[in-house]
Amino acid sequence: MVLNKLDRKNASDVVRRWFRRGIRKDPALKKEARYQEAFLAWFPFVRTRLDAVGWVLGIREKKRKRGNRWETVKEPVERQVERAVDLTMPAADMAEFGVHRVDLSGDEVQPLDEALLRGRGMVFRPSRSLEETAAELSENAIADIQRANRLDRVTFSWLASLRRRVALVYYPLWVVRYEFRGRTYQVLVDAEDGGLAYAKAPGNHLYRAFSLVGACAGACFVGTTILQHAGQFLRSENGLMGLGIVGLVLAGLVYWGYSQFRHGGVVEEGSGLARDREHQTLVATVKDVVDKFQ
Repeated sequence: MVLNKLDRKNASDVVRRWFRRGIRKDPALKKEARYQEAFLAWFPFVRTRLDAVGWVLGIREKKRKRGNRWETVKEPVERQVERAVDLTMPAADMAEFGVHRVDLSGDEVQPLDEALLRGRGMVFRPSRSLEETAAELSENAIADIQRANRLDRVTFSWLASLRRRVALVYYPLWVVRYEFRGRTYQVLVDAEDGGLAYAKAPGNHLYRAFSLVGACAGACFVGTTILQHAGQFLRSENGLMGLGIVGLVLAGLVYWGYSQFRHGGVVEEGSGLARDREHQTLVATVKDVVDKFQ
């Protein structure tokens, strides 16, 4: 178990500071939000620590310009993998609370004393198998390492996990619920370090509209300006590479504006949010394209 260091008043202060921070949330939150309840709870998380080791061999393709022509250069790559992994995953259904991981690095983890925890707040029981959750965490860790070592063609790959240690840890979170314009939202505050684990609030509609319009207008302005001087770019030594990179940047700008408008109606923030694997794949793909022209 991890004991709480934050009391109810300090947890409420964290929520108030979050209301005042940033422009993505509805600005009326600071005045109209009304607190309903706040309670301390311990949630079960499976912690898996391991050492990931292995080798990845393959081919990396890059674009090189020689004279007026671009040619593909294939380079053999040999990568040694050696990484310490420390991951957590909830052992209970956390769909209602939105926290999918906690950071236990540096925390004082003590032997479990359920009587002590029940005297301080609520204690949620695990509903998932410890070994199944630990196995899923190990698979996710290996998959993340494989994505981090992306190659155009893999000729040999061997990854393994060593010295795996698994534990069930009860972690404290303050659950703060508030009402805003007839709807109830909640914020979960890390009761150990005072950070924001998960927070949900209505979005700023003016910011959403400005993000979409501004991103599209900026991309169109830069794109049409560059097209007017496309001849000069193509005649330069690295002109094609420059145009390709600029095109990716403009596409990324439009995607950012669309995502802010599409998903900005409700703002979700916090260190416990689940990672967006689709976003990670998009970023990795863009990085690969840029690397090919370097």
